[in-house]
Amino acid sequence: MIRVQHLTKRYGAVVAVDDLSFEVERDETFALIGPNGAGKTTTLKMLLGLARPDQGRIAIGPEGLAPTEARARRRVGYVPQRVTFPPARTVAEVLGFFAELRGLSRESVARVLERVRLTAFAARRARELSGGYLQRLSLGQALLGDPDLLVLDEPTASLDPEAAWEFRTLVETLQHEGKTIVLCSHLLSEVERVADRVLILVDGQRAALERLDDLRARQADASSLALEVEGPASQAAAVLARAGLAPRVVGERDLSLENLDGHALQALETLRRERIGVRSFEIQRPTLEEIFLRVVRGEGRSVKP
Repeated sequence: MIRVQHLTKRYGAVVAVDDLSFEVERDETFALIGPNGAGKTTTLKMLLGLARPDQGRIAIGPEGLAPTEARARRRVGYVPQRVTFPPARTVAEVLGFFAELRGLSRESVARVLERVRLTAFAARRARELSGGYLQRLSLGQALLGDPDLLVLDEPTASLDPEAAWEFRTLVETLQHEGKTIVLCSHLLSEVERVADRVLILVDGQRAALERLDDLRARQADASSLALEVEGPASQAAAVLARAGLAPRVVGERDLSLENLDGHALQALETLRRERIGVRSFEIQRPTLEEIFLRVVRGEGRSVKP
């Protein structure tokens, strides 16, 4: 659906995006994340044709259209982070205006109202809408014309938890319909819920590009077993070492096994068999947020396709 090759964008002496390449597959939800100043917004602007790259190429769709071409623009729906509509216009009037700009029929407005669950609010003025309903209206205008690709820029950043949950539910519905979605978000819980793959940007460069399933596998691989034993931790560590495990003594009665790889039960059974009492144990694993932060900080960077 999207092919980005060696994309570079400079603002004076600042390199906002630096030789960036990636592809977005049809029907997938592709997330861009990274710290402030990583180049996420600049990348989105170039995908939308709102900024021109200094170097590189963006191709959209099977025809390889440039984002600035009219045919490419018709294939893309955009939901910005902040949106403003004429306050005195009703929901139906706002959508009717955008439909007219695109040469679409009034029937398209009715279909979109139902799609984003705003039919009951069609006569409500924009100034009377809460943040969550305004964002639904923004999604509605993006869906006019039924585009193949949706670009969502921090769509729930300013919403309360309930409104954010409702918006993500709408996005999941669009996923099931086969929409290709590019999502920019700093909310890792949101990315975790909806994304298939994640591109992590740092200083305008690709720090990692991985499937969520692979990141979850890395999360499991990084698990550790924290143990508190009845006797000296050094004695328990020696027993586990003879069993082929690699414990680390962290206190008088405390030890830890890193990179468990499924050996937690083996460790507990070994200690039971050797009659070493276990006061407590806990399997600890890093959150996906911690894994993302490690990549951002340069620990174990990856460039998996």
